[in-house]
Amino acid sequence: MAAPRVNTERAAFRRRTAGIAVLSAAALAAPLLVSGCGGGPPRTPPGRPPVTTPAPATTVGLRLPLNAYLPTPGEQATGEYLVYRVEQRCMRGYGFRYLPRLSSKYIGTTVATWHEYESRRYGISERTIAARRGYHLSGRPSTTRAPQAATTLPVPEREVLSGRAPDGRRLTTPVQGKAVPDGGCTGLAERAVYGDRAAEAQRGYDLVARLRSEAFARSRSDPRVSAANGKWSSCMRGKGFAYRDPDAAIGDPRWNLLSAGPSRAEVAVATADIACKLRTNLLGVNFAVEAEYENAAIAAHPQELAEVRTHKAAETERLPGLMRRYDRAPRPL
Repeated sequence: MAAPRVNTERAAFRRRTAGIAVLSAAALAAPLLVSGCGGGPPRTPPGRPPVTTPAPATTVGLRLPLNAYLPTPGEQATGEYLVYRVEQRCMRGYGFRYLPRLSSKYIGTTVATWHEYESRRYGISERTIAARRGYHLSGRPSTTRAPQAATTLPVPEREVLSGRAPDGRRLTTPVQGKAVPDGGCTGLAERAVYGDRAAEAQRGYDLVARLRSEAFARSRSDPRVSAANGKWSSCMRGKGFAYRDPDAAIGDPRWNLLSAGPSRAEVAVATADIACKLRTNLLGVNFAVEAEYENAAIAAHPQELAEVRTHKAAETERLPGLMRRYDRAPRPL
């Protein structure tokens, strides 16, 4: 998940990724459980067998059913990068040197960041990472985010980028003798990359994100997940650590996750955490239960999701041509 550019990162990208990447179960579940999503076992849709519980050594590579209706991490990152490139060209047309450090490395590092967050969907799941960093996230290379924050731009540049005056009104005054496009350079870039049906497609992605979030929240209170947490907790007690579930371990107030590195105690707990997840198959149980809730959601929204898949296919088809067209920096001013 790309780190946001303050005030200018595309709202569409933020919404699209909102239901996809989570640091831990608590990070996603906490704001969702207040919505009234009930627990209890899921109702498996007619004609759909229960999901077979895998026994994975990591969550990396596991694909939940609703993932099929979203762009891949690479496609998301490529689309974001292309929007930045078109913004850059547009801004140059008004005499502004915008995002001078942007390069296609943005795509790879953004995908790597996304995978790290997704690997923690049920808490940490990578043994080697736990032994090296405990619960700490990896340091983010500077190329994982746009190298220029909007808040650092002079007001004239911000106006052209957003198409809005400081008071929020639409910018109607020409700049450098040229009219500013609707939505500024950001609006122009989103239309260039995502087409005229971008808003319609985004509504579909919003639906998928909501269904994913609801399925995740419901799976948290499913008795099968609760039972897996109990087995994990018992395993941890056997190693000398008292936590009710993996979220409690990562949320231990002794850990300063914003520090440069983990303490010995944090690494010891994190490595025990992974060992107990593998012993109790907590990862596999969590995945299977969440997948059942997602399958039920898919069965309940066949027409809407078919439309989402159509938009996704069209977007996927457009990306190679857009990369050929826009994957280069504009000429220097």
